[in-house]
Amino acid sequence: MKALKYILVGILAVFLGFKSIYLMPLDQKLAENQIIDFDAETFVEGIWNTELMKVYNNAPDIDLLIDSLKQHPKSTFAKNGNSLGIGNIGYFRVKGQGEVLQINENNVLLQTANNTVEIETEFIFGNAIRDASGLIKINDFDDTSDFNSISEMINDRIRKELIPSFSSELKIHQTVRFEGAVELNREHLTLSQLEVIPFTLKIIP
Repeated sequence: MKALKYILVGILAVFLGFKSIYLMPLDQKLAENQIIDFDAETFVEGIWNTELMKVYNNAPDIDLLIDSLKQHPKSTFAKNGNSLGIGNIGYFRVKGQGEVLQINENNVLLQTANNTVEIETEFIFGNAIRDASGLIKINDFDDTSDFNSISEMINDRIRKELIPSFSSELKIHQTVRFEGAVELNREHLTLSQLEVIPFTLKIIP
């Protein structure tokens, strides 16, 4: 009987010891330790037709902005420009419409009411659309590569989805309505033939 008692105690000890060990499935453990990469494409898709569209729909008219910059450059930079730091570069949202004067390999020249502007159709690079929007702050990202990938995805979408359909239908003397962004240097302010990175382009019948 004493031997049977020891055997039962031993079995109980093993059972309790086994129950005290928490066994997590391997796939669950790996999932918990997995580092989830930032998905710029999903991020941009999520804001494109909501936040981005709204801020660019409400952009200042490009002719009015140019007049304001000529008359009050300092206050206009402060009011309308966005930048990442304290440097001289500012990014501005713009919108307007104009007649097509020239269709070039890399751009289209439009004559607005008071100015000639250059709509970029080939060299869609940089951070103008992202930074002019004022929606996306570098401090919101731990990794600057994630922050930079947003601009890359925005520019890629413009190049692949906006420009081809626009360019294929464009003709001289048509009227084009646009929304987009420009980059300006407050210390070397050049307001003739502003280079617009487009966010939207529409040919008006």
